[in-house]
Amino acid sequence: MKRNFTVCPHCAATGKQRLIRPATPRTPLISRSDSRSFHLFLEESNVSRPSGATDQEVAALFRYDLDPAGEKSESTLVTIRPAGATGERMLAQLEQSADRLAAVLEKGDRPQKTYSWRID
Repeated sequence: MKRNFTVCPHCAATGKQRLIRPATPRTPLISRSDSRSFHLFLEESNVSRPSGATDQEVAALFRYDLDPAGEKSESTLVTIRPAGATGERMLAQLEQSADRLAAVLEKGDRPQKTYSWRID
C-alpha cells in the first residue's frame, strides 16, 4: 500500500499523471493506493464543536476512484468523535480513517457514503 503521495501511483499505472492536493491549506495530505485498482485521498477536513457537545469532532471528506466498480471521483464523509485534543492526535485519527477506507477499497468494495466512528 502506498501512503501519503502527491503523484498518484494508481493514475501513473494507467498512463495518467495526477497530483493529489488537499482542497484547503488546513487539510493534511493523506492518501492511499494499491497502485493498481484504486486511490483514496483526504480532500477536505474541518474541526468543529457541535452545539451542546463537550468534545470536538472532525468531518473528513475522502475522494476515491475504484476501477473494478467503475467508480470515479466518488466521496465518503467520515465523522470522528471525539476529535483528538492535539494536532498530532487528530492527524493520527485521519490516518487511521484512511487505512480503514483503503482496506474496503483494496477488497474491491465500495465504501459507504458516510461513516461515524470513534478512534481512541
